[in-house]
Amino acid sequence: MTTTELLNILNDNKDISLTELLEKIPDINFVDYLEMLLETHHTSKAQIIKLSTLDRTYAYQIFDGTKNPSQNKVLMISLAFHLDLHDTNVLLTLSKNQTLYPKIKRDALIIFAINHQYDVIKTNDLLHEYNYEILN
Repeated sequence: MTTTELLNILNDNKDISLTELLEKIPDINFVDYLEMLLETHHTSKAQIIKLSTLDRTYAYQIFDGTKNPSQNKVLMISLAFHLDLHDTNVLLTLSKNQTLYPKIKRDALIIFAINHQYDVIKTNDLLHEYNYEILN
């Protein structure tokens, strides 16, 4: 079921019980979402890890759920996938990190980088140019 379909149910169907509603919402976690992204982007963990510039061992621990990544690490993975802002924020939410907020200047720069499909290195160059903490 898509997000739009769930929102339509929430908005339109006042007769549905909370139990029925919760049954319609699939259980998904950060690791499941990463696996889904790998499948839909027809890529491998190894390729995303390489593009993310993360330490290989640490990145595999993120992918298998033994490490809880920081916001920066999740953003590095997102940039490796070339995710849009919506999917990046979903990934951040599922990893229990703060989503990007355009009124925060550093976040605005990262959003700009996402919208222009920058890689991690180019995003870090942009952040460094404006004297903000790089993704590391």
